[in-house]
Amino acid sequence: MNLYAAGKSGAFRITSVPKISLLEGMGLRRGTNVTVQNRYIFGGPVLLRVEGAYSVAVGKDVAMQIGVERVNPQ
Repeated sequence: MNLYAAGKSGAFRITSVPKISLLEGMGLRRGTNVTVQNRYIFGGPVLLRVEGAYSVAVGKDVAMQIGVERVNPQ
């Protein structure tokens, strides 16, 4: 599933990322765990918590290109 379709909250592991160099600098790379904090309405950005350390926002178009899988809480 993609990050935008993943829902408004939950923990996910990134499985694929488009070739956008800015994403690497934001810490969004394959294998990174993220928590969706909010998905804004009307096609707005997705607010993420990256590895429990900091928050970043990505636009809908980019979020739709980031593949994720749900991480089971332990």
